[in-house]
Amino acid sequence: AAGSPARPMSAAGSPARVAVGRSCRGLRVSRMSPARCRADASSSGADTVTIVGRGRVGTTIGKMCESLGVRHAFVTRGMASFPPSGPIYVATHASDLDDVLALVPTDRARDLVLLQGGLLRDDFLERRGLAGVATQVALYMSASADGTARDGGGGTCACGPRARDVRELLTRGGNVRCAAVTEDDFRAASVGKLLWTSAFWLLCRSIAAERGMPRPMTVGEVVDSEHGAVAVRTLARELLDCAEASGELRRAADDDEKNDATREAITRAMFEYSRSIPSSVPSLEMALKEGGFRNGWFLARRTASSPQRTHETHLRRIGVDPDVLATAHLELTRSSTPGE
Repeated sequence: AAGSPARPMSAAGSPARVAVGRSCRGLRVSRMSPARCRADASSSGADTVTIVGRGRVGTTIGKMCESLGVRHAFVTRGMASFPPSGPIYVATHASDLDDVLALVPTDRARDLVLLQGGLLRDDFLERRGLAGVATQVALYMSASADGTARDGGGGTCACGPRARDVRELLTRGGNVRCAAVTEDDFRAASVGKLLWTSAFWLLCRSIAAERGMPRPMTVGEVVDSEHGAVAVRTLARELLDCAEASGELRRAADDDEKNDATREAITRAMFEYSRSIPSSVPSLEMALKEGGFRNGWFLARRTASSPQRTHETHLRRIGVDPDVLATAHLELTRSSTPGE
């Protein structure tokens, strides 16, 4: 989901140095009452859509269920038991995900729908036994506090056992275009979402600080200014190089033209998404809380031949230490299973 409208920054145009921590809030067990909705005639009478988290995205998923008459139940801060069947939409911050997974019965893994999209990379999923098991969604939509959804350029896609359920709910319930795609197509889409979530909270503030602005720029101001557009492409090129080198973005053998086209499509989608939510400013607080999943993933893969100097320069300009973000990512890899 996109951020909030622009808010003032410090007089210097950049925030004070901010410490980054994992900040995982433990989910306390407390029973919640299911929402009272009539069951959708097209679904099994026993199925219930479970929604973990009641922030903007969770509220929006619930409103989509209501619009279709689908039985659903919210889970906040944990639940003693889950409904016996149906998809489980996890609409929490990525940094809270392990606490959620610890509560989900192991035999329900194929019902999981992870809405964190590009933030969950192969190594994270494999360590938790979820690679190729849980459904992932790369969300390109904005969600309002009242549960109103706005399509973010048509790039939303899902991959996994519940992908068709996701497509049906988002398309029919929220007018958010969504495709059920193959693993290879999702990989490219999720890398693109990871790039967007890592780049734009940063560029909105770094370019503003460079210009001496008293507030962060909106994503629309960034992509529609000549300097901002160049900055987006420069940073995207550096981060895409890292994604390719790590194997997250797979190159077609002996087909440079196809590889270049894939990179350009990902970069172009970043611009299109930004222009669909032009007044948004991605949250600084959320970006730092999820720093290990976002920028930290790239920074932990710096090498002598690919030091990510552009990335580091933008971070240092707004008072964020790249090494702290890299360390936050490495801490995520030390726990192989939820609750460790």
